[in-house]
Amino acid sequence: FTTDEEAGRVLLAGLDGEAQDAPRQLRFTTGRRRKSWVKNCVAIGLSGGFLEPLESTSINFIEFAVGKLIEYFPDRECRQELANEFNRLLAQSYEYVRDFIVLHYKLTDRSDSEFWRYCANMPIPDTLQHQIETFRETGRLVVYDLQGFREPSMFSLLMGLGVVPKRVDPLIENLQFDQLLAHLASRRDAIMHMVKAAPEHALYISRHCAAP
Repeated sequence: FTTDEEAGRVLLAGLDGEAQDAPRQLRFTTGRRRKSWVKNCVAIGLSGGFLEPLESTSINFIEFAVGKLIEYFPDRECRQELANEFNRLLAQSYEYVRDFIVLHYKLTDRSDSEFWRYCANMPIPDTLQHQIETFRETGRLVVYDLQGFREPSMFSLLMGLGVVPKRVDPLIENLQFDQLLAHLASRRDAIMHMVKAAPEHALYISRHCAAP
């Protein structure tokens, strides 16, 4: 959709001040291994797969894979049935996170370049289409267990990208508005209490992680 030189010019043009260095191109290949666990070898972290770091999910993938390896690797037999289930869960986790990243691009309202026009019209996985349509039509969130992102993240993203439900969940009518306001006020007060008790950012850095 563009060249390295043109992308660099656009980046520099968007800076508020003078650039401290020339733009650097970071190249990577996204995707995952067909099988992360093969015989007595298990690929975890970057050796197993990599997705665009839009949501910084690499550490989450490592934690998930290590946890599942511990769960499915109780002895030295390397049973194929356990490896198959491990591979299935890891593949599903990568695909669900992929959906969440694709969502950022698919629902864009930008049309000022060939790239954004492609994103708006590109085909998307059925799992992601189901999430979008269910929220748009019913106001209910579909969050897959292995996606790593919970309801607040999905809600913020969908609403922020302009997906407004056509109707509300009927259960909302059972809520008492004054009780809801009181609950929100208590949450706000709890957050403010924690903020006041926390040290300022500069003070925390100087105490715990200042540069030598």
